[in-house]
Amino acid sequence: MTDLLTPAPAPPAAASGAPADPPVSFKRKLGRRVLRPALEAAAQQPRIVKYRLLSTCRNVSGTPVALQPILFVGPGEVALGEGVQFGWKNSPLFYAGYCHVEVSTAGSRIEVGDRTEFNNNLMLKSEGEGIRIGKDCLFGAEVQIFDSDFHQLDPARRVGGTPRTALVEIGDNVFAGMGVKILKGVTIGNDSVIGAGSVVTGSIPAGVIAAGNPARVIREL
Repeated sequence: MTDLLTPAPAPPAAASGAPADPPVSFKRKLGRRVLRPALEAAAQQPRIVKYRLLSTCRNVSGTPVALQPILFVGPGEVALGEGVQFGWKNSPLFYAGYCHVEVSTAGSRIEVGDRTEFNNNLMLKSEGEGIRIGKDCLFGAEVQIFDSDFHQLDPARRVGGTPRTALVEIGDNVFAGMGVKILKGVTIGNDSVIGAGSVVTGSIPAGVIAAGNPARVIREL
């Protein structure tokens, strides 16, 4: 049995040539745990408040998790589930951009399911039948989703004409990469993945990977 009064043996020396990790100073620990979060909050929170005050949509239900500023615009309706998050600190444009959510007519509606997360510089705009997004979805930075062409395609009626509109429906647990654009009339099935930079003009079934311009199914998951 080891004598309790006998000093414990020293730990083995570091391998020859392998420098020991320098201890983290108290100042660095303080900076990481206190000063850095305080600086981040001082930079971002005033922007979040400013965009909240600039928002014109008064029909927003649900409380977003706003890591980046969100501008809610228009006379339509926005319905957010629980824990819907806007912005991601470790991605580009976190401190420079904002998320734009627009329901530009009285009948426009955007619905987002529980726990869906949007990265920075999102744009959702409805002026037609609406946009429905399921729960537990992930969207990369600079994703854009529209339910309208916004202008008639006929050259003679491009200004002042009637654009085509159609409902956008995105299922549960969909993952859309950075820079994806989803256009009017698209349906994306549950669990599917849309590759970064894709332009989705036609419907995508459940449980597949799709990519390209226009986006096409590459393989099943």
